[in-house]
Amino acid sequence: MKILHVLLTRMPVPPSKYGGTERVLWALYQGQTALGHQVKFLTKYDNRHPDALLYNPNKPLEAQVEGWADIVHFHFLYRGELNTPFVCTTHNQQITPATFPKNTIFLGRLHAERSGGHAYVHNGLYWQDYGKPNLDKPKNYVHFLANAKYKDKNLKDSVEIARRTNKHLHVIGSKRYCLKWASHGRYQPYFYIGNDLTFYGMLGGQKKNEVIANSQALIFPVLNYEAFGLAMIESLYLGCPVIGSHCGSLPELIVSEVGVSTQSKSVMIDALQHIEQFKRKICHEYAQDNFNHLVMSKNYLRYYEMVLNGHDLHEQEPKVSEFLPTQFHLLP
Repeated sequence: MKILHVLLTRMPVPPSKYGGTERVLWALYQGQTALGHQVKFLTKYDNRHPDALLYNPNKPLEAQVEGWADIVHFHFLYRGELNTPFVCTTHNQQITPATFPKNTIFLGRLHAERSGGHAYVHNGLYWQDYGKPNLDKPKNYVHFLANAKYKDKNLKDSVEIARRTNKHLHVIGSKRYCLKWASHGRYQPYFYIGNDLTFYGMLGGQKKNEVIANSQALIFPVLNYEAFGLAMIESLYLGCPVIGSHCGSLPELIVSEVGVSTQSKSVMIDALQHIEQFKRKICHEYAQDNFNHLVMSKNYLRYYEMVLNGHDLHEQEPKVSEFLPTQFHLLP
């Protein structure tokens, strides 16, 4: 099968630092080529890769994706007209009323259900890029992995939880302060002091993997409809249990053997105080076996086959029919 992935990103594939969807695209490329398919990807970044195509802003998108592939896989919601069969993956949760193309694929069961659909594929990653996990001797700290300027990523409660368990917190993806305001309320200015907090800013490659691998756990108390959450499977693969909220994808992805999904800060604190109850080898194997590039690729290929055989993935367009509630908070 000839597969063309389209992600109109200006970032490299694979990304050197931040870039979640770019990592998923790279994993799909690795997985589907390993399974014997011909794969190319179209981006706005000149990746200088033999199978990378460079988007031309002066030419219609349709003209750039027609003609070579058996199927086109858009990593955004595409509603144009193509002669080539196509699917879309939506990598975010829509919380306002909206409809989705019939051949939309979501990132999980809960993501699909909240969006009025049922077709989904869990994200996977190309674990060869992540080095070896630390399954024996983590250091005395926990980590936070997100852009903390978004208040629903909830650095505030993460700092409180870490401090109440007397554990250092290593913050990946954020600086010690953020002075940005936003009229829509998504940004939350903050400034944290204390030598019990280490801030790395945007971090990638081997250094990022080392910080995660030496951590005791990921604190992930998000207060939003996280469609998936790559930070969780990255941390699990490197040996870290996930201690997080009961929002978004956590109830679906975090089983009791690899972490805690709860709205109670006291439950999170207790889990961190007894972190040895979670076996790092089990966390690693759970991510390695369930969220790898081959599993994800095979699941997408099943949907491709349905579309190539003339079937829509949903009989009706999936839709979010009303505003989803957004006022989440943690209990004491």
